[in-house]
Amino acid sequence: MDGAMRPPPVPQKAKRPQVAPPADEPAPKRIELGEELPDEVSREDIQQMLDKADELHVEALTETSLKRMHLQFERKVKLNRELRIKHVDDPDKFLKSEVDLDEEIKKFTLVATHPELYAALLKLETLPLLVGMLNHVNTDIAVDVFEVLSELTDPEVLSEVEDPEGFVKAIFDAQLCQMTVDVLARIDETVSDEDFKAVTNGLSMIENLADLMPQETCRQFLEIPTFLPWLIKRLRAQGMDYNKVYASEILGIVLQNSERAREEMVKLEGVDKLLRGIAAYRKRDPADSEEAEYVQNMFDCICSLMLLKTNQIAFGSLQGLELMIRMMREKVFAATLALKLVDHSLRHCPENCQIFVEKLGLKVLFAIFMKKGAKTKKQSEAKEVEEHVTSIVQSLCRYCTGTPVARVLNKFVESNFEKLERLLEMHEEYHRSVQEADRERDQGLAQKIDRELEVNEEEQLFLDRCDAGLFTLQQVDLILVRLVNMGNRQATEEIGKLMDVKGVKLEEIKKIVLEYCTNLGQEAQEERGEVISYLRAMLTRYGGDASAVEEPAVAGSKTPEDLDGAVTPDEADPNQVTDDEAPKEEKETKEKKDRTK
Repeated sequence: MDGAMRPPPVPQKAKRPQVAPPADEPAPKRIELGEELPDEVSREDIQQMLDKADELHVEALTETSLKRMHLQFERKVKLNRELRIKHVDDPDKFLKSEVDLDEEIKKFTLVATHPELYAALLKLETLPLLVGMLNHVNTDIAVDVFEVLSELTDPEVLSEVEDPEGFVKAIFDAQLCQMTVDVLARIDETVSDEDFKAVTNGLSMIENLADLMPQETCRQFLEIPTFLPWLIKRLRAQGMDYNKVYASEILGIVLQNSERAREEMVKLEGVDKLLRGIAAYRKRDPADSEEAEYVQNMFDCICSLMLLKTNQIAFGSLQGLELMIRMMREKVFAATLALKLVDHSLRHCPENCQIFVEKLGLKVLFAIFMKKGAKTKKQSEAKEVEEHVTSIVQSLCRYCTGTPVARVLNKFVESNFEKLERLLEMHEEYHRSVQEADRERDQGLAQKIDRELEVNEEEQLFLDRCDAGLFTLQQVDLILVRLVNMGNRQATEEIGKLMDVKGVKLEEIKKIVLEYCTNLGQEAQEERGEVISYLRAMLTRYGGDASAVEEPAVAGSKTPEDLDGAVTPDEADPNQVTDDEAPKEEKETKEKKDRTK
């Protein structure tokens, strides 16, 4: 359906065939739930129906009745198979058995209301038989199996099951993944609302399984070679509908939880295909909330792909950074999402850092950094933006070399060091916020949270500090440490002056940077040694006690003088670098100021 979001259709209950009773027999004293009501119903008719409904006896589902239900299901499966073989060319002869089988399958949705019977369902070995019906020639049967499995795997229901992992493993053992992907590929969603709803239920079931066992669910489905290609094809379909959005969400779950999936996307040219999916939003905003969710899911998928260096390189070579810069400049809906994606694409990727500067990304980045032309955002959104901006700047300071790193440094020197002042203001703001979180913890104001979340005090303290902006504070201080060691005397002196004016103590920065280094993993030993050596140099320059930094630099790590490809003070001098991104007027103003000096 082009242009308009297609809402999930309401599942239609199959109508039971109506058979007229013999003339010599009275009408049955029961109400068929599938029976259609007359066009006009009087008050007396309604009351009579309610009275009859009260007389109906609904058998409670017990282990005994579940066993009986299983045996009936088994018999109807067998009968349907026999009739299909016997009357292969005459569908009318096996039609009734198919309707009966369909009705029997639907009964198993009742088990979802009795979590205590899941163990009995496993003992009866109903699951292999039920899952096997996904292979039925009649797609309508598979449609109802998806609906039943979606109900049985509902996270709220599974949370009450005694052994939910055992139940999920039994489903996987029944070859669910292969059959699910086969059915999804077989169904034509345009035929009917029931077929569309079947795909919805299939995706819902996958989401339910991933909610309980994300790693295992992804591993099982990735064993099916056609799974990822089907997801990509579905989320790239023309128009916008509910299942397209759902497919993008499922792909996001898979890519977030599976390194294998991120690697397989390289062969499938996943970065290219997903970039094409979001390119349309460089100028326009989503039409509604559902389309907005689709766009967010697509960006999340690409962010997950950036965890693999090969995908980062592909992103840079496919002009992904140019697209993100354009979105950030246009200030469209996707602008903040683009900023987040740039952050992920630059982390630990020198190649992309160079490209970002070369493709004129600094101007729009530092406009966001300085909050120029920014629309009023919620506090949480503003904090997220600052987190990504500082992370990007820190990556650029760390990985850029030659002219690009000099242009980054120039941004902090130009306009009378206004960006350095902004950097120190951010340190003050986030340092206060983190200190407040520490005080609340010391005063015992958050002890209740510990018990509710079942985390120890140390873990909760770290979570509280992260919520207060610890990551952003660390990025800000790392930028300061790196700028001091870039070899530009003007910048170094100005940072010292601003620290004195604003009362920012060396001890504060040292403590934050050392905490960052402590939490780095074993694979980041080189970075740890590099940062420690820069911190010592900073302490020495500003009269601090460098010997107080106990953690030694890792052997072979770079010294401050070796930063970013041995950029010399002369190379990093902004007065010798032309900023291609600065407007003419800004350059002329700068030249006039230089002459007046």
